[in-house]
Amino acid sequence: MLTQANVHWIELDSVDSTNDYLACAYQQGSVSGVTAVLAHMQTAGRGRAGRQWQAQPGASLCMSLGLPIAGHQIPFLPLCVGVAVAHVLEQLQVPVRLKWPNDLLVGQQKLGGVLCESFQTAQGAVTVVGVGLNIQAVDVPGALSGQGATCLSNYIPGSNIPSLTELAQSVVSSVLKWVQASLTLGIDAIFSDFSQFDSWLHSQVQVEDRGVVCFAGEALGIDRQGAYLVNTDQGLRAVHAGDLSLRVRP
Repeated sequence: MLTQANVHWIELDSVDSTNDYLACAYQQGSVSGVTAVLAHMQTAGRGRAGRQWQAQPGASLCMSLGLPIAGHQIPFLPLCVGVAVAHVLEQLQVPVRLKWPNDLLVGQQKLGGVLCESFQTAQGAVTVVGVGLNIQAVDVPGALSGQGATCLSNYIPGSNIPSLTELAQSVVSSVLKWVQASLTLGIDAIFSDFSQFDSWLHSQVQVEDRGVVCFAGEALGIDRQGAYLVNTDQGLRAVHAGDLSLRVRP
């Protein structure tokens, strides 16, 4: 059972990448079980496809959570984590949406992202879940570029913004809850919740691979494997994480 009571916390003033720091710690055997790292500044973080995610002190939530599970146990893990973080933000009255497979948006502006990485250690399989959220509009991380970025301070009065520690603890608690549910129930645990937050459901979208448009059609949401379905003129197509990106059709 994954619970917050089992989490070992590490808090750092500055780090290159919370994901890399935690992966190295697991590989070296200096941490085990469920471990969370919270950094107040990140100098060489990254998002999907190697995009940079640097963060100035206090401007962003930069954290990673290590789980003693293999990636194949929850192949839709980025979606699961996205749902978990979205529920935390919803409680803060932030009108968050999810962009498959790993972005958190408000409207069409990026608020944050998720990066999941799995590997083997001497103690067994580990998956590190990285979560980044922009809090203040100061030096917006490069990974939040695209159609523009936004931050929590645009939606929450300054006095009501949780501290980094409080926000990190809420995120970890929610992620553990939804991961545990997913280990038990599979994608049924998050299927309807992802659809609730899906930013593109029933929109006209085009699917790109390295900037080249592959096909276009109506976004129909995720399937039972966590792939994204697009209804094209040639029929239903499934988009799998890791190789293609969805873009709203102009």
